[in-house]
Amino acid sequence: MLLPRLQVTKNKSIISSEITAFQKAFYDEEMLEEYKENGEEDIYLEMYDHAHAAVINYDFYSKIIGFEHKIIYSYTNRLTEQIKVLLEFSGVTSCYVLSHIKLELCGDKKDDYKPLALAYEKLEKIVGADTYSEAFHVNMEELDDLIEIFFWTVRCDPNNPEYIFFFDEAENLRFNICKYGNIHLTEFNQEKLSDKVLESLGWTVITGPEYDQFTEEGGIEGRRISL
Repeated sequence: MLLPRLQVTKNKSIISSEITAFQKAFYDEEMLEEYKENGEEDIYLEMYDHAHAAVINYDFYSKIIGFEHKIIYSYTNRLTEQIKVLLEFSGVTSCYVLSHIKLELCGDKKDDYKPLALAYEKLEKIVGADTYSEAFHVNMEELDDLIEIFFWTVRCDPNNPEYIFFFDEAENLRFNICKYGNIHLTEFNQEKLSDKVLESLGWTVITGPEYDQFTEEGGIEGRRISL
């Protein structure tokens, strides 16, 4: 289901607080002035649609997790399986999906890197348009496509939002997929996914620097900034 970002956050206090905290960290008054000089103040303020909302207090527990799988073209299948194992253990049946700031999700139409182009093509079919910057509400079956899509867009398109969050409906956890394909996981108020539990579910808790396991030299194929 497609829905406005504000429809999610007005009813979900932790989701709203998380998005707001990220926006406050990135919001830049000097950048706003540059937009004003170009007559584009509204564009910047629309991107930071929660920058002036409230942040509430709650406990949180964050980890970076992953697993070894060096063949990139089959990675998203395994990633989806692993995420579903984690969510099923946590009793999650649906997720809200939205980016940290309100940016275009359908991305760079000029990029001809095939996996990225296919990801954007699939996203456009889901949203029924060639542009979208709002939120999703998905069940476990619908999760598959978004995991695949956002693995490739976050990995290969640095103009795309860097943080695309999956929140469970009960606001017990969130995760996002980073450019290396690892999962950045945060639980709210209570930690149920200890290191031991995560390892029993097939995950490795990453404590050192992240790196790209799909290439020998560590570079990310297909990643380029469009000017």
